[in-house]
Amino acid sequence: MAIAALFLWMCTAAAGAYLLATSLRTSGSDRAPQTQEADRVPQTAPAGRAAAEPPAAKPVRDRDRFDPASLARAKNESIPGMRALAEFAHPALAIIGLGFWLAYVLTHYRAFAAIGFGVLLGAICAGVSWFAANARAARARKDALSPSPRLLILHAVGAAVTLLIATLIIARV
Repeated sequence: MAIAALFLWMCTAAAGAYLLATSLRTSGSDRAPQTQEADRVPQTAPAGRAAAEPPAAKPVRDRDRFDPASLARAKNESIPGMRALAEFAHPALAIIGLGFWLAYVLTHYRAFAAIGFGVLLGAICAGVSWFAANARAARARKDALSPSPRLLILHAVGAAVTLLIATLIIARV
């Protein structure tokens, strides 16, 4: 059963690697929030029309004017750096957990299984937070998520079944 969990974990990792590769290829569609030229230039209305026009929503400060797109995106995130942290942590934890699970399969030392299970839980939490941050960003841009929904579902189901099998092995059922 441990070998089945290892095989399923590797298949899930392959689907995740494909998702990561395709999201990096289409990340050029991630763009900074659009600012209108009217927001950049302070508006001075004629004396008679000052009360009729609402002020600009949020003028761009002089020091923010030349920010690269990635910095402008990071400044507009609700939790700055969350997407980047989850983008790094999810695959890193998954690979580390896979290594511990492989060590368990080769040695049958239960400590490796417990560590691999704990790291798997961390990888799943990081993956869910990464998905939530990407979905929130896509919703803010009124855009669709770039990866394939079928592949996302396959990856999530593979992770859930891997978690179930690992839980059964840890509980000795």
